[in-house]
Amino acid sequence: MMPVSVDVQIIKEDNVTHSFCGLACVGWLYQKIKDSFFLILGTHTCAHFLQNALGMMIFAKPRFGIALIEEGDLSKSEPTLEEIIAEIKADHNPSVIFLLSSCTPEVMKVDFKGLSQHLSTPELPVLFVPASGLVYNFTQAEDSVLHALVPYCPEAPAGEKKVVFLGSVNDATADDLRAEAEELGIPVGGFLPESRFDRMPAIGPDTILAPVQPYLSRVAVKLERERGAKVLSSLFPFGPDGTRAFWEDLAKEFGITIDLSDREKAAWEKIKPQTDLLRGKKVFFTADTMMELPLARFLKSAGAEVVECSSAYINKKALGRELEALAGTRVVEQPNFHRQLEDIKRERPDMIVTSLMTANPFVGNGFIVKWSMEFTLMPIHGWSGVFTLANLFVSPFNRRSKLPPFDEKVWLEGVMPSAEQVH
Repeated sequence: MMPVSVDVQIIKEDNVTHSFCGLACVGWLYQKIKDSFFLILGTHTCAHFLQNALGMMIFAKPRFGIALIEEGDLSKSEPTLEEIIAEIKADHNPSVIFLLSSCTPEVMKVDFKGLSQHLSTPELPVLFVPASGLVYNFTQAEDSVLHALVPYCPEAPAGEKKVVFLGSVNDATADDLRAEAEELGIPVGGFLPESRFDRMPAIGPDTILAPVQPYLSRVAVKLERERGAKVLSSLFPFGPDGTRAFWEDLAKEFGITIDLSDREKAAWEKIKPQTDLLRGKKVFFTADTMMELPLARFLKSAGAEVVECSSAYINKKALGRELEALAGTRVVEQPNFHRQLEDIKRERPDMIVTSLMTANPFVGNGFIVKWSMEFTLMPIHGWSGVFTLANLFVSPFNRRSKLPPFDEKVWLEGVMPSAEQVH
């Protein structure tokens, strides 16, 4: 990657981020890697979280499960999972099992790496994935899954120059990215992850890694160091501006010069009703998904005013181009949520992009809110994702327009106790 050409100030407040734990990544990765199984070693709390967060997928016979740790297990040195692995193999016949950690066994100092090696066989690898909420933001758990897959990516020979797209997207989006690359004359080596474990892409010294998700810096660095691959430095392909920059910069890596200004102009014209609504709106991002910077950059390009863009972790190298595009915007790493509350009360933004855990209190105080997690689950990449991305931002405004005006007096009278009730 090229270094950031301007010194963009990032305010770092070193506070705990209000976010899901890494186990949430199972919700999209088990659907992407279709011959996999995700086994979580955790407690009833983990089971309750996954059952509620991913319950809508129950009818699809999901390929994930939880090996529950009971109180009696706390005194044992290491859990035994052989019977569970045998059951998973009989019921699902996966090509790979990912063994995910959670908070309690990590506190107990369970040797997950040794456990996974003990359970693994040449026919059925069991790969350890650190995914607890103690260390990582929930989207970073995808980074850990891809990290575990690196040894199973074949070595691409020197001189074989192809692009490998880095990050999980649904199959339709992957097909669109592949087709666009091939139409531009860019040879495609595949995706990490692919839809099957036995089809992981070959990566070598002449591979160009094109990240399509902004939270995968660890696996990108690993592939740079171990395989000599080069990581594309560009905007992420969110919105017309990001998608144009992404493809033009990627084409340059293959000696191809293209001008997609007309394509970008047509894409902006396609979402003009949405950008007309967004223009001038004040938007506040609280930290959650680590997708905040490219999303804020799209809004800024669409004419909105980004009051603050905060994120749980900001890798200056991976997000250098996004930081340049956000010059002049308040960017905060690991924000103090209590400070943010005071700023939100004072600034009164038109919309808050925030986590599921903080969304309802903001709505109860009359704010228009967008769940940030929706952006991790929707096809918002590339030219085909422009309309979906724009609609995700305008849908809260359209929904609010159909409701009666918010009456703060009614809310205060209904929630706050009267003086007589207090005494």
